Amino acid sequence: MADKRRMRGIAIHRPIIYGSVATVIPEEERIENPSHNMRWTVAVRSATSPPPDSEIFKTRKIQDDILGGQDDLSKFIRKVTFKLHESYPNHIRTIDREPFEISETGWGEFIILIKIFFVTESGEKPIQIHHPLKLHPWIENPLLPLFKTPWLDQTPDDLLKASESINSPIPNHNHTQHSNVENSKSIEMTESPFPPSIHSWQYDEIVFTEPTESLYQKLIESPPTPLPLNNRFSHHYVKQIGSKGESGEFTLEIEKNEYKKLNWSNLKILIEIDKLRGKLIRDERELAELKRELQVL
Repeated sequence: MADKRRMRGIAIHRPIIYGSVATVIPEEERIENPSHNMRWTVAVRSATSPPPDSEIFKTRKIQDDILGGQDDLSKFIRKVTFKLHESYPNHIRTIDREPFEISETGWGEFIILIKIFFVTESGEKPIQIHHPLKLHPWIENPLLPLFKTPWLDQTPDDLLKASESINSPIPNHNHTQHSNVENSKSIEMTESPFPPSIHSWQYDEIVFTEPTESLYQKLIESPPTPLPLNNRFSHHYVKQIGSKGESGEFTLEIEKNEYKKLNWSNLKILIEIDKLRGKLIRDERELAELKRELQVL
C-alpha cells in the first residue's frame, strides 16, 4: 500500500501546458467527411518542448505540433478525460497513458472540458479545466505595433515615460508606411498555399501542497526539464501560441517578459490609484469650500 503520510510545510509544483493545435485538411483528403475541413489535437503536456530533432514529433498527427511534451507526466497524472461536443461519437474520451491527447477532425469550435486525475498515491482529487477549441486564426490587432512594450523597459523612469506615451494620441502614418505594411503582408501570405497551424495553449503549474511522501519522492527523482532560454524552432511552426501574442515554444524569455508585464501592470495600477487619490483630495477641498460659502450665506 502506498505511503500517504503528508510532508508538512512542503509544496512542490510541476509545469504543464494544455490546449490545442489545428490545421486545414486538404480537399482531396475529405472523402469520408467532406464538411470536416480541420484536423486538430487537444492535449495536456509538460511545458518544455522536445528538441527539434526529437523522435516524439514523428508520433504527432499535425506537422506543426511542436509545443510541450518533453517530460513524462504519468509520474503524477493517472489519466485525463476530454469531454467533446456531443455530436462526436464517444464524446467523453479517457486517456490513461502518455501522451495525454486526442486527435479529431471537424469544422466548428466548442469548449472542451479536460479533467486530470492524479496517481493514487498522491491522495489528490481530480481537477477540471476548460479549453476553447480554436480552429480560426488569431486576429491581429492593427494598433499593436503603434504602441511600445513598456514591460520590457528596465527602470521605473522608463515605465513612467512609457505610460505617458500610451496615453498620448495615436501617431499618424504616411502613405509610404502603409504601403510597406501592405507589401510585407502580401509577401507573408504568399509563403504558403495554406494558412499556418492555429495554436492555442495555456501554461499552468500543478502545485502539490503537503504532498504524500511517496509522491514527493517520485517527483524529486524526476525533475522537470528546464524551459529553454530562447525559441529553438522556426517561426513558421508557431506564429502565435495564444491570446497574448507570443510566438515559438514556451521559453524563459517568455517567462521573463510575462514577469515584466505583471510589474508594469502593477505600476500602472499604482499610478492610477495615485491619480484618483489626488482627485479625491481636490474634490474634498472643493466641497469644504462650498460648505463654508453656504454657511456665510
